[in-house]
This record gives sequence, structure tokens and C-alpha cells, in this order.
Amino acid sequence: MQSLRTTMRNPYDTSLLARVLLVLGLLVSCCFVFITRNPYDTGDSILHYVFARFAPQNPLNLLDTWAKPFFTLVMTGPAQFGLRGAMLWQCVLVAASAWLSYRVADRLKIPYAALAIVFCYTAPDYFRIQFSGLTEPLFGFIIIASVFLLVSGRAAWSAVLVSWLPFVRSEGFILLGLWVVCLAWMRQWRALPLLLLGYLVYSVVGGIVFGEPGWVFGRNSYPTISPYGHGSWVTFFRALLALMGTVMTLLAALGGLQLVWRVTRRSTWQEPLFPIELLLIYGVIGTFVATHTVFWVFGLFGSAGMTRVVTVLTPLLAIVALRGLSCLLAVVRSPMLKAALAFGAALLSFAYLFTGKDTEMRWERDFAQPGDLALVEQATTWYRQQPLLANRHVLMHHPGVVEALDINIFAYKDRAPTAAFGQPRASQLPAGTVVFWDEWCSVNNGNLPLDSLKNNPHFQQRWMGSKLRQADDPGRGMCELRIFEKIK
Repeated sequence: MQSLRTTMRNPYDTSLLARVLLVLGLLVSCCFVFITRNPYDTGDSILHYVFARFAPQNPLNLLDTWAKPFFTLVMTGPAQFGLRGAMLWQCVLVAASAWLSYRVADRLKIPYAALAIVFCYTAPDYFRIQFSGLTEPLFGFIIIASVFLLVSGRAAWSAVLVSWLPFVRSEGFILLGLWVVCLAWMRQWRALPLLLLGYLVYSVVGGIVFGEPGWVFGRNSYPTISPYGHGSWVTFFRALLALMGTVMTLLAALGGLQLVWRVTRRSTWQEPLFPIELLLIYGVIGTFVATHTVFWVFGLFGSAGMTRVVTVLTPLLAIVALRGLSCLLAVVRSPMLKAALAFGAALLSFAYLFTGKDTEMRWERDFAQPGDLALVEQATTWYRQQPLLANRHVLMHHPGVVEALDINIFAYKDRAPTAAFGQPRASQLPAGTVVFWDEWCSVNNGNLPLDSLKNNPHFQQRWMGSKLRQADDPGRGMCELRIFEKIK
């Protein structure tokens, strides 16, 4: 592997440009942390944050298979500074991923490698997901960082880092297989056992805590048959197009066609970094999309067809897009025309964000406060102004209520509850309980239909509100939030 560290420098050295682009991207992202009122997703995004926020008081959160153990561990520190603190940390991860995407492209000697940073920041969904508490930014960072370590000749460190991938998102178990093949192809036999490090550490820790050495699979949160049904073969392919935006999609398509041409050439297979590019860039993209497609089509392993997962591929797709751009540059001889074409593609990628297309940026949808969170803000403000309701037993199902009230929803597992986030029946709640009921989470996650409260003489409605889910799109329907008090 020593020879990989001495590969030729990219003749199109854009290191200074890369630093400027990275600083600009990070600054804009950090500003948006305090501008946006949309945490990307008002369910899982907030709930992942809540698990990390209260992990110091509830250490078992660090071993929760739904919350993802390694993600919760890494997010615990930033989460102590609130949801905005978690968002800032996500911005750092995205910036680091964009930088490593550039570094990998530079190692592969792709022209104008610095533009990988532009493609990362102008991928619409990747930019949006920074402002969330979701697992995708960390998952994507570990992938691109592990690829960078391998192209830099650090096979052992690559294996160590990627071994934690399954404890950020479960798909990591499948992607580890690509590292096995790649390391074997490159004859890095000593690095192979290190791929088990994360699993062994968590098996030992969980074995001590739960008394179950096989808890990683034994306590899997996802049922084999998904309760969410199944969907189309093209769902995740379309999601890739939405993730990348128009310009990056066209360039990535060219990059894919270039790979088909490259694999037919004998010289390509002699390139020392080609196994890494083939398996850990193109291979990861293909395997990840194919896996989610199969799970969704056949309704397996809790798949809900959530297309946000493809955002983890953005740093890799940026490299593929650069390969596509290199195809265009190859037909131009003049260095000045090459530069104009390269930076023209980058500017076009940025300009397309503001076209208003569904696949690009739309302020009301992407950054304005969603209707359900606006209701949460109003309801919790009212609740705090009611001294008679203070220190009551509280039941809520919407993660936004948990975040707004900053209540430790896990405390009821170990001691007399002051708050609950579960599925008790209305009749089981003690007198004086305050119930935050919403039309989605309470019904679907809490199994608490409105009639069980509204038509129950033991409950009195104290507050009610409703709003459009998205102000500029009535087609998305209404959201509703009510506060009830159990009076007897």
C-alpha cells in the first residue's frame, strides 16, 4: 500500500479553490442552522435527537438498535446543546464529507476535483438533511472517510472505521461485504479481521449489559415483514434524481457510461486504485440503491420507502459526476475552454437550485416551519402558561412536543413517571394526566384514536389547533393537535 501514497499529483491542482469552496459551504450551512425552521423531518429527525439528548441520563439509549448505538454515542455531545447544536454538528459532518470527496477525487486524478465540494453542497436533499437529527450525514461521512483512508494507503484504518458503519445504519452490514471483496482483491489480508471490530465491541458491551452476546441481531428493531407494505421498483431510482438535482444527475449519468467504457480497457484494470473506485464508489452506490429497492418492493425489514436514505451517497455521487464532467472536458483542447466548461457546470448546478422545480430548493417546503411544528409551538406555549397543569403526568406521541418541552421520555422505564411516550390505554392513565394528541403520531404510533378521548367523560379538551401541513401546498392536507386533561 505504500505505493498508493506516492501516486502522481493531479495535474489540475485546485486545492486552494477547494478550501475556499469548503469555507463558503460551511458558513452558509451554519447560517441556515439559525434561519431554517424545518428539521427536515418532524418524526425520526427529532426522535433520534431526543435519544441522544437524554443518553447521559439513560445510558441504555446508547445500545438502542432503532436509535443506532454508534450514531447516538457520537451525537450525544452535540445534542446537549439542543436541536440547533445537533444541526451544527451535522453541518460539520457534511463539510468533512465534501472535503473528503474532493480528496478522493484528487487521489483518482480527476480534473477539477475541487468541484466535488460544489456538487455536494448543491445536491438539494443533501443540503437540507444537514438541518436534522438523522443518521444519514454520519453514515455518509464514515463511507467516504473509509474510502479516503483506503486510497491513501491506510487499509487497516479504513477497516477499523467502516466496522462501525452497521451501528449508524443497518445497511452497513451489507456494505461491509464490499470492503471484504475490495481488501481481498488488493491482498490486504491483515486488514480483513478489523472489519469485525465494531461488531465485537458492541457484542461484548451488550452481552454484559443485557446478558445476550447475540443482542445485535436478537434485539433487531425491524420486523422481517414490513408493516408499511411495499412499493415500486423505481422509487429509489427517482429519489437519486431528486437528490442530485438536474445538472449533477446528467453528469453522473455520463460518469456511469464512462465506467462502462473504462472496464472494457485492459489498462484500467492495472490501475492500483481502480478496485477501490469500482467497488467502494460505484459498487456502494449500486448495492445501496438495489438493497433498498428490493426491501421496498418485497416489503422487508421495516422498509417504509423513505427515500431520504440515498443522501448518504452524495459524496460518492459527486465523484461520479466529476467523472462525467471529465468526459466533456476530454472533447475540448483549449485549457481556457476546459476551465470555462468546468466552472460553467458548477455555476449551472448552483443556479438550478433556485428554479423552483420539485427536485430543487423551495423555501416554504424546505425551510419554513411545518404546520405540525407550528401547532406544537402554540400548544406548548399555552401549556407553560397554565400553572395548574404543572408537574402533571404528561403523555405525548409527537416528537416535536418532546423536544419543545425538553422532557426525558425515557424516565418512566425506571421510576414513577412524570412523562410517557408509549401506548397506554386512556383508561390506564391516572387522573390529572395531560395528553398531547395529534392526528398522526398518536393514532399510528400511540394507538390512541381521537374518539377514545373526545367521547370519554373522564377527559376534558383544554386546547385545540389545526393548520395546513405545508402552507403553499393544500394537497398535503391538514394537521391537528389537541390537549386533553383527565379529570377523573
